[in-house]
This record gives sequence, structure tokens and C-alpha cells, in this order.
Amino acid sequence: MANQIAQAALEKKAEDVRILDLTKLDGVTDYFVVCTGEVNQQVKAIATHIEREARDKLGQKAAHREGMDSLNWVLIDFIDVVVHVFRPSYRDFYRLEDLWSDADVIEVRDDAPPVLKAGVKKTAKKATKSAAKTSAKKPTKKAAAKKVAAKTSPAKRAPAKKAVKKAVKKAVKKAVTKRAVKPVKKAAKAPTGKKKAAKA
Repeated sequence: MANQIAQAALEKKAEDVRILDLTKLDGVTDYFVVCTGEVNQQVKAIATHIEREARDKLGQKAAHREGMDSLNWVLIDFIDVVVHVFRPSYRDFYRLEDLWSDADVIEVRDDAPPVLKAGVKKTAKKATKSAAKTSAKKPTKKAAAKKVAAKTSPAKRAPAKKAVKKAVKKAVKKAVTKRAVKPVKKAAKAPTGKKKAAKA
């Protein structure tokens, strides 16, 4: 199902389509399908097409959907598969692949079969090394290199990463809890005898 949803996203020219396999992890779903739409209209087209294809071809109706108002991050919950359609800046900010770095990542492309990649977390050590290389090449920008190293140090990154992961988990959990909750429309109350008399 996750693969077919990913293919549906590609049909609307979604970019950087990936499937995160969460089956070995303690999560609220089995798979994430993550993709990017360049502009609001494309995000909407991708999300709408995914829902239509899942309903028509797989017989799966979304249990919950949110984000269609702002179209920066649309979340579609199919119980076993949760789809995330991002605008580029929002995907860069939330970085789901880094937050769930223990998950296996499957890259899905139009021109090639799905490619499985084990989740690899970029360590602060690597980031610090790259900052050091930059400062070696450009000795006049030592202060800038120090700032980069400070930002990428574990002490600085840990609180921000925890906050972002918490926000993403909260959004997914919110979607999951709404699965069983269906809004009940209040029946229109018939006017009582007293009100009728008052109107007369």
C-alpha cells in the first residue's frame, strides 16, 4: 500500500518521495510516505490524488486528514500508512527522515525500482568536521566557522531536535486519536409549545 501511495504521489510530480519503514520500531503506524510539492497547488494536487487513488484502487479511505487549509504540511492517515506531503521549507525544518533515523528508508523514483537504504543519522561529529574543513579553506572566516561548529554541537542540537520530534509525534498522535472520533451533528430542536405561543 505504501508503495502504491508513493507511486500516486509521483504521478503528480512529487519530489524526493520516500517510504520510512517503521514496522521494527515502536510507533503509531507501520509506514510513513514522505514527499515534497513545490507550491501550494501541487501539494493540494498530490494529497487529493493520493486519497482518490487509495479509495479507487486499494479500497482504502483516509481515517483522518489535516493541513489542507495552509497546504504547508498535509498529513493523511490511512491507519497502517501515514502520508506527509510537505512544502520544501517545512520538510527541511521537520526532517522526518532524521527524526526517525532508525527506520529503513526506501527511495521511490519514476525511472528506477524502489531502493532500500538503512536509516543513517548524521552525527554532530561529522557536521563539526565539515565546518572545520570550511574554516581551513577560508581562514578569513574563522568566526563564521566557530558559529557553525557551535550550532552543530550535541549540546545545542539536542534540545531543538527533541522539540521538533515531540511536535511531529504530537501531530501524528493527534491524527491517530481522531480515527475513532466522528463528529456528531446536533439535531435541530423543534420549537416548544411555550415558544410557539410567544411567537403567536
